[in-house]
Amino acid sequence: MRSNGLWPSIDHGVMVRGMPTAGGPTVKRLSQPDADIKPKALGLPRGRTVISVFGSTEDIETDLAAKLLPVLRSVVVTAARNGAVFVTEGTDRGVVHLLGMALQACEQRWPVVIGVAPSSKVHDLTESATNGQVPLEPNHSVAVVVPGSEWTDATPVLFRTIDAVRHKKPVVALVVGGESEREVVDHLSGDNPLLVLAGTGGLADRIATGDLSGDLAVLVRSGKIFIIHVDEGPGKAVTALERLLGKEKPVKPPRILPKVRYRAPEPRPLVDPGFVVAYPMLADAIHDANQVVAPVFQELDAEAEVEQNRYRLTAVLAIAGGLTTTVFAALQTWLKDTPWPGVLVVAGGAFAAAITIVARKRESLDKYLTARSRAERLRALYFAHLASVAPATEEERLDKVADLEAAVSNRKHEVVRT
Repeated sequence: MRSNGLWPSIDHGVMVRGMPTAGGPTVKRLSQPDADIKPKALGLPRGRTVISVFGSTEDIETDLAAKLLPVLRSVVVTAARNGAVFVTEGTDRGVVHLLGMALQACEQRWPVVIGVAPSSKVHDLTESATNGQVPLEPNHSVAVVVPGSEWTDATPVLFRTIDAVRHKKPVVALVVGGESEREVVDHLSGDNPLLVLAGTGGLADRIATGDLSGDLAVLVRSGKIFIIHVDEGPGKAVTALERLLGKEKPVKPPRILPKVRYRAPEPRPLVDPGFVVAYPMLADAIHDANQVVAPVFQELDAEAEVEQNRYRLTAVLAIAGGLTTTVFAALQTWLKDTPWPGVLVVAGGAFAAAITIVARKRESLDKYLTARSRAERLRALYFAHLASVAPATEEERLDKVADLEAAVSNRKHEVVRT
C-alpha cells in the first residue's frame, strides 16, 4: 500500500536531523513524478529557510576546490546557526561533493540537507552503479529519488520540495560555477534572492560579468543579486548570506558616551555586493580593489575607531573630573567650617590633571586623526581605481594591480600633519 506518493518501504515516522545515517541519506522514492511533497513524509518540520545550491557537476580543479571549500564550510555553519535547510541535486560529484566535505568538517550540529535526483541516474550506497549511474552524496540527510531518465526530470520536484519545506520562509540560491540556466531562471522568477560566487567558472562567472541573454539577463538585472568573488574568502560569503537571509545585524547609531572596553565593529564592504550586477564591466576592478585596498582600509578604519573612542573616553573623564572639582569647591565655600570638601576638591583636581596628562602622552587624538586621514585616502584610492580606464589585456591588468599595491603602501605609511 502506498501513501502520499511514496513507497511504503520508507520510514515516515522518523524526524530527520542534520546528520545522516551511517549508510548515507534516508532515501525517499517517489512512485510518480507528480506525487505530493509533504514535509511530514520527508521527516522535516514545515517552515524552514531554504538554501538551494546550483553548481558545476564536473570535477573541480584542485586550486579552485581549495579556495571554495572554506567558503562552503562557512556557509554550512551559517545555515546551521540559522536553522536553514539545503536543497541540492544530491549526487556525489562537483560542487555537491565539496558541500559534503564541508558538512564533514562542521563541528556544530549539521544542517538538514535534501537531495533531489532522477532514479535512473543515481544509486544509493547499498547499490552498485549501472549504465553510468552516479552515487548519492553520503552526507545528505534525505534523498528524494524521482522516477525519470533525464537529469531535468528532477527539476520540477526540486522546486516543489523547496516550496513544501520553506512554506512562507525565504529561499536563497547559491550559484557556484554551474552550467544550466533553467534552475536559476525558475528561482529568480519567484522574486527570490541569488548569491553568486564569482571566480568559480561557468554560469556564476557569466552572471558576474553580465554575459547573459534572454530571460536570465532580464531577471538578473532586475532581481536581488549578490556577487562575491571566491578569493574574498569565507567572511564575505557569511556577510552576504546573512544579509540575504535577513539575519544581518543592523548598524547601530553612534553612541553618545564612549565605551570603557571598545571593540571595532565588523568590517563592511566598501561596495555593495550587488553593485557589480548593474555594472558588470567593473567586476575585475572591484575584485582587485577588494583584494588590495579593502583589507588595509579596514585595518586603518578599525584603528581610527579605537583611538577615537579612547580620546573621547579620556575627554569625558577629564570633564567629569573638572566638574567634580567645581561642585566640591562650591560646597567648600558653602560649608566654610567643614574640611572634607577641600580634600575632595584636591582629589578631583588631581584626577582631572592626571587624565589630561595621560591623554597627552597617549596622543590618542593625533593617532585618530592620522589613521582616519589615511583610511579616507585609501577609500578615495579604491573608488579612483574603479573609475580608471579598464585595462585592455591581462598584462596591463597585472601592471595596474602592482601600481595599486604601491599606492596602498604609500598611503598606509605617509606622514599626516595633524
